[in-house]
Amino acid sequence: MENKIFSVAEISQIFKEAIEGSNYFKNIYVRGEVGNLTFNKSGHVYFSLKDNQSTIAAMIWKSNAHKLTNLNVKEGMEITCYGRLTYYVPSGRVSFEAVDVSVEGKGDLQEIFEERLKEITALGWTDESRKKPINRFAKNIGLITTDSGAAIKDLITTLKRRMPSVNIYLFPTMVQGETAKFDIANKIQQANLFEPKLDILIVGRGGGSYEDLWTFNEMEVLKAIVDSSIPVISAVGHEPDITLSDYVADLRAATPTAAAELASISTEELLKELAYNYENQIRLFKNVYNNQQLKIEEFKKQNILKINNKYDLQSLDLNYIEKSFINNINNIISRNEMFIENIESKTALLDPKKPLDKGFGLIMSKDKQIINSVDKVDINQEIKLVLKDGEIETIIKGVKKHGK
Repeated sequence: MENKIFSVAEISQIFKEAIEGSNYFKNIYVRGEVGNLTFNKSGHVYFSLKDNQSTIAAMIWKSNAHKLTNLNVKEGMEITCYGRLTYYVPSGRVSFEAVDVSVEGKGDLQEIFEERLKEITALGWTDESRKKPINRFAKNIGLITTDSGAAIKDLITTLKRRMPSVNIYLFPTMVQGETAKFDIANKIQQANLFEPKLDILIVGRGGGSYEDLWTFNEMEVLKAIVDSSIPVISAVGHEPDITLSDYVADLRAATPTAAAELASISTEELLKELAYNYENQIRLFKNVYNNQQLKIEEFKKQNILKINNKYDLQSLDLNYIEKSFINNINNIISRNEMFIENIESKTALLDPKKPLDKGFGLIMSKDKQIINSVDKVDINQEIKLVLKDGEIETIIKGVKKHGK
């Protein structure tokens, strides 16, 4: 019987299938000391895991590299990696492909979080005395977050609903991954140099895992927030999520939507506050007026027996003071009434449905998107005409563009 002769490629393929095809070498943990740590320009990280008896090559790909860099892993540290064994055919090399990392003797991300919190507290970054007030009458608001997803939509929708006149400027950024911390820090710096000058910055993202939100615990992001001359609202994740950005920001919001509410005052709230102040002023003026009246009457009673020219002169002066005081109060009240009416009229003009009272209508697609150009419709497309008292459903029969 003739012995089978294997090619090197055949043997290598047998090894690869035996190693990578076996469930025994999948989803395993390997503990060892880090050596030969190399950060490749591609974003991948190569290293070795060793103990006092052996060494194995290891790597973690770019998509998961932040799990290693976030832990500030150095050579000589003992770590535990989770992943699988692989066999690289061209070099005949067995390696460990890591997808997650934990640090032995140093703890997990929570321990690093606590250490970093102590560090920034010692630096004074969390002191309330250095935090800037938030202007709820902001005209220009900057958003530093990803340009896709629910967070940005909720932010813009809430801001425009509460204060339609506000100007919103988006500085789109990465919110997770190895380079996200640099991107966010750069965008905060750009926003500080932006014209027109911004009144508030909202920095954050929507929900995610503890690891997903880790970017907002990085020192680069924290320092950029501290150095910002513009007040910063931190809006990361959901209510239970706490990041170090929340500690150093001028104000912490539980969610991006909550941040939009904290950064603005609604027209309804504004009118209520103005009405409340108006009533308070009226009560104040009435109290002052009544007290003055009592003083005048008391003065008259004390001098009623002294009927002479001097008293008559004083009486005339008091009458003049009384009339002048009443006129001043009435003028102040009138000015406040005009101010309230002016605010109400301007607020009414901001109502997007106001033109509907004059016979105008909103043209909307079936998915409730506003149509403002003939380029956004097609023949036989179903649309809605929204009027002040209802909706009309119709179909496009023809389209004609101006100038054609």
